[in-house]
Amino acid sequence: MRHIPTKLTAVFALMFMLLTPISTAWAADERAATRPGIETLDGSGTNAADDVIPEQSLLSLINKGGIVGYLIILISILALGLAIDNFVSIRRSRILPQSDIDMLKKLIEDGELDKIKELNAKDGSYLLQVTVAGIREAHMGYDNMIKSMEDTAEALASAISRRTEHLNVIGSISPMLGLLGTVIGMLQVFNEIAVTPGAIEPRQLAEGIFQALVTTCLGLTVAIPALYAYAIFRNRVDEFAGEAATAAEQLVAPFKPTKG
Repeated sequence: MRHIPTKLTAVFALMFMLLTPISTAWAADERAATRPGIETLDGSGTNAADDVIPEQSLLSLINKGGIVGYLIILISILALGLAIDNFVSIRRSRILPQSDIDMLKKLIEDGELDKIKELNAKDGSYLLQVTVAGIREAHMGYDNMIKSMEDTAEALASAISRRTEHLNVIGSISPMLGLLGTVIGMLQVFNEIAVTPGAIEPRQLAEGIFQALVTTCLGLTVAIPALYAYAIFRNRVDEFAGEAATAAEQLVAPFKPTKG
């Protein structure tokens, strides 16, 4: 239960970092769309509001990022799915459930090692798989039990860490995709300058610049929470795996030879 505040903090932090940049840009567009008109100097009464850019939805704002922008959005959905999966699977109740500790402790105290060896540890918890691996080497001595448990624990921890590594990859490539969108947008700007004779109107360059800014914003918006989530889950793997290894060693402590 002591990890619930950390979980809630992480979720709200991710949501805040994901929504703030986009909502800020969206609000800016709405302010521009509703800006009051200004009369021209000749007194003709022309209202500048007639030339104001129409109000944009969030989808149209994202659409400004082009193909690269949609690719970043797709990656963000994947990152969210991975974060939810890791959030559900990397928990103390899944890695070292108290029910497994009580069951193994009772079986070891009753000397029913055959029942432990027959357990389907492959689909069990981290703690169960490590302890069963050690019990199956009980006939080889305590040192071999510990060695087998250490090897199993290392393999399992590496497998869990590989699942979290995907978030690290997404956090690394998202800014690069944003940079790609920036380069594409600037290429459009310079191409417009090259093919347009005479003076260039700022509005002619706005689309390319806007795409560059949108993709950069999207890339960073995905990367920051993805890397933050990766750090959280990586720390939880180290913490829970360490606790499970310690609990497993305590369970097989009766097999340790006494000195003298």
